[in-house]
Amino acid sequence: MWNIAHNLGGFLAPIIAGTAAKTFGWQWGMWVPGICGMVLGALILLGVKGSPEEAGFDPVEPDEDEAPAEPAAAEAADGEDAAAAGEISLWDRLVRDVLKNPYLWGLALTYFFIYVVRQGVTSWFVFYLIKAKGIADAGTAALRVSGLELGGLFGSLLAGRISDWLIARDPEGGAVGKRVQVVLAYTVGIAGMLLAFASTPASVGWLQWVTVFMIGFFLYGPQMLIGLCGAEIVGPKSVGASEGFLGWVAYLGAANAGIPLSIIVKDFGWGAYFTTLLAACGFAALLLVPMTNVPSHVQRVERRKARAALRAAKEE
Repeated sequence: MWNIAHNLGGFLAPIIAGTAAKTFGWQWGMWVPGICGMVLGALILLGVKGSPEEAGFDPVEPDEDEAPAEPAAAEAADGEDAAAAGEISLWDRLVRDVLKNPYLWGLALTYFFIYVVRQGVTSWFVFYLIKAKGIADAGTAALRVSGLELGGLFGSLLAGRISDWLIARDPEGGAVGKRVQVVLAYTVGIAGMLLAFASTPASVGWLQWVTVFMIGFFLYGPQMLIGLCGAEIVGPKSVGASEGFLGWVAYLGAANAGIPLSIIVKDFGWGAYFTTLLAACGFAALLLVPMTNVPSHVQRVERRKARAALRAAKEE
């Protein structure tokens, strides 16, 4: 539900900005979206609390420090209570929970490649239809790619629901890993739909629209779930650092879909463009495979408590 804001905003932005520009002049096509962002940002700043407890609700997950989620370190922690050593600084949390966490690096690099594909699609599909498929004008080409955000809306909702269902079906399995499995399946779907779009003839406009819809369907699910995995894999006090790190790497990927892709298209043609996007999907899939059983922070805390209780029972 949270992630479909991307799709609704992407769908409404041209309508809002275009209407403002047509009614009041082109400058207002820039001012109105900015004003909307400022107003909503102010409401969030004034209204959102720092935690559920501050708003009068119960905590949604244990607020405990946890050893880093490295495969060996998570087991080596085996009952050690990091919080007993005192309060941990923000820098130490960043280093311990984020920069030393191999799973977050894997997620971040996956995000990089997903954003290469996302930006490559949103920035270049219209030009591809005009230059390679012979579509007469930009308006017609834009209409044929208009299903991207709509497909993303449905794909995001379904990806979240499927991953929740997988976790509920196997609560003892790695919760983050279940979401990673969905991301992996969606990434394969992206690759398949890119191939379908490249091979669809320009004369079948409705089929081009459907393939773009399905690209959006498969593309926005990973975009949402990777960020969610990054939040669930660290403790509550490190979520901001985790999301910031993932977002930073993701937008490095978006940047690489600009000039580098333009050079690829110019020097090697549109076939190389699609090969690059497919290679990005392949690298993302390879990065995801080792993470299909990763537990969440909550699960690690619960397992640590269970091990401590078992040891205490044996000692008695």
